Amino acid sequence: MSWGWQRGMSVNWIRGQLRLLAKSYHARRAIDREIADDAVIATVRRIFWTAPIMAAGTSLSALGFWLRSDAEGAAEILWRDLIIRTNAFSSLITICLWFLAWLIRARYAKIRIQKVFIYTVVAFVLASGLLISLVDHLVMPSITPFLLCVTIVGTFYYLPPVNSIVVYLAAFFVFRSAFLSLNSLSQTILDSALVNGQVACAVGLALSIVNWQHYRRSELQERTIVRQRDILTRMAYHDALTGLPNRRYLDELVEKEVELVKNKAAESCLIMCDVDNFKTVNDTHGHPAGDELLRQFSLLMREAIGNANTIVRLGGEEFVILTPHTSLADAAALAECLRETISAHSFSLGQDIKIRITASFGVAALQGTEGIRDYYLQADEALYRAKQAGKNYVAVACCLETQSSIG
Repeated sequence: MSWGWQRGMSVNWIRGQLRLLAKSYHARRAIDREIADDAVIATVRRIFWTAPIMAAGTSLSALGFWLRSDAEGAAEILWRDLIIRTNAFSSLITICLWFLAWLIRARYAKIRIQKVFIYTVVAFVLASGLLISLVDHLVMPSITPFLLCVTIVGTFYYLPPVNSIVVYLAAFFVFRSAFLSLNSLSQTILDSALVNGQVACAVGLALSIVNWQHYRRSELQERTIVRQRDILTRMAYHDALTGLPNRRYLDELVEKEVELVKNKAAESCLIMCDVDNFKTVNDTHGHPAGDELLRQFSLLMREAIGNANTIVRLGGEEFVILTPHTSLADAAALAECLRETISAHSFSLGQDIKIRITASFGVAALQGTEGIRDYYLQADEALYRAKQAGKNYVAVACCLETQSSIG
């Protein structure tokens, strides 16, 4: 019996570990997919900024060879002519690719379209290097242009490792096939070119993988920083117990609202709310029950005030509601509606504990002259009058007052 129980526990533990591994794997894959999509956008941006420079470089190369007049022999003349044509054609295509990159960025093309564009550019860059290297072999055994283009692809563009392997394997296969088709090369030069081409592709692949890992690590660090900043911002502007915005958030919000009221661009009000006899709840049921009451109270209030208004926890059992674009009469009516909603609601504090509570409200209109330290002064005075009137009451500053009987 004991052995069977232990075996069952071991099986359950293994299954749990496998589920955790699967969950971790899927989470990592999801993050990698997001990073890959971001890398596509970053690569298109790099193509956009580097294409004009590459176009200028190939144009200057074509112009430099065109101005040369010291070619001797048919092979050098053919080599010079092909180099000029190849560089000029490459410059023209690069300008077209730059324009396409601009269109893709300006129109926020789909990721799939951007990927097709990127690998088209990669194929073009590698093909250009291969073509110029083939032309160079008319007069010299060199694959420097191909090595340069392999390096450009490996360092300028962000390609996932699996894609990089496919790209560089294909590049070497095409390179090898192209050089084997040249019957004019000696076996020694051919062997040297093939070995150098293989090394060049290996170097390009290594650079591409390192480049990708660096980008991925930077993105993960950036995401961590953003996530931590969001957490710190939430901690700075939100109440940990209720999840509502806090006093700091309200200060900044009211400062903007006061400016609008001052310029006659809006009419806004503040509603201060205080849970009646909250100390009794703590004393009777304990502080954890009091905390649970505040959480449920906050949720009820947030749902009742609507999306146009903002409720914050000022501290303890006190809350403040900012009602932008609301008259004093409408704000008083909202406070009365909230008072009735609270008094009719049954709060569950666990262990079959259900209680009903009431709340008092003070309502005041923003005048446009309030400072950051006294903007809620009138609403607070109205709340004090509501408490003095017997609680479960809505008191309005200055001219309007709505009374309700104690529940």
